[in-house]
Amino acid sequence: MELRQLRTFVAVAEELHFHRAAQRLYIAQPSVSQQIKALESELGVKLFERDRRNVSLTPAGTVLLAEARELLACAEHAVALVRAAGEGASGRLRLSLTRSLTGGIAGAIVNAYRERYPEVELELAVGNTMMHVHQLHAGTIDAGFVRPPLQDPQLEELPLGREPLVCVLPKGHRLTRRSTVRREDLYDEPLVWWPVEHGPGAWHDVRHDVYGEPPWPPIARVEPEEERIVSAVAEGAGVSLIMYERSRSLRIPGAVYRRFAPPEPTMGIALAWRRGESLPTLDRLRDLAAAIARAREIERVA
Repeated sequence: MELRQLRTFVAVAEELHFHRAAQRLYIAQPSVSQQIKALESELGVKLFERDRRNVSLTPAGTVLLAEARELLACAEHAVALVRAAGEGASGRLRLSLTRSLTGGIAGAIVNAYRERYPEVELELAVGNTMMHVHQLHAGTIDAGFVRPPLQDPQLEELPLGREPLVCVLPKGHRLTRRSTVRREDLYDEPLVWWPVEHGPGAWHDVRHDVYGEPPWPPIARVEPEEERIVSAVAEGAGVSLIMYERSRSLRIPGAVYRRFAPPEPTMGIALAWRRGESLPTLDRLRDLAAAIARAREIERVA
């Protein structure tokens, strides 16, 4: 049996009229008759009782009508799934966020993607920039949010903007009496910072933005995550820098945040994937991320 024959059969069975069925299918009536005869011949049963005035289903035709409707519905469902997968509206996407920015623009992109493509199986993880680089090389994720620059010829980056940094100070520090902090206020302060291997490009980029040209002040203490960094500052180990967006949700007793006086130091964020990779779900993510980044930049400038 062919799907074309089943569609023709269902049209005749529902119309109980060969001419109306032909009009519904936009084909000639002789073609409808030929397809029904071929279907009856293949099945070895009579599907319709017909004379010059009336057409009615036989018992075998009644059974086939229910089955044919179900088969055609399954076929249409399969077509819809395949098209959705080809267009990136379904399937799977493995995406990892940076620990320092699970909210902000990365969170906005993830939320928008989920809302627009609810049929996509979105596998989310959290890591740091170099972890994402290694995972992309290994093929265990499809895309990852990173702190640029990566300078990796095997990967491509989509810049999404830059986020302001704030200064983290221990409670009672002399700089907490100010509403804003200047870059030069930190030159003689011990710095609590994250390991360079977590993101060498951003590690150097931010220190250059805050301190200018090397030599830079030595790092007093290294901590792997922002929670540990802010806790170390609260304990009096030094001062530090974290993303403004992250500071809004990360509150640890004994630590105080202060914005920088303009121009504020910033840290970039980007979306990275394997060079030349083109998955439908990844293509849709890149398009959506670029659109959200453009909208945010327009809003910022305005």
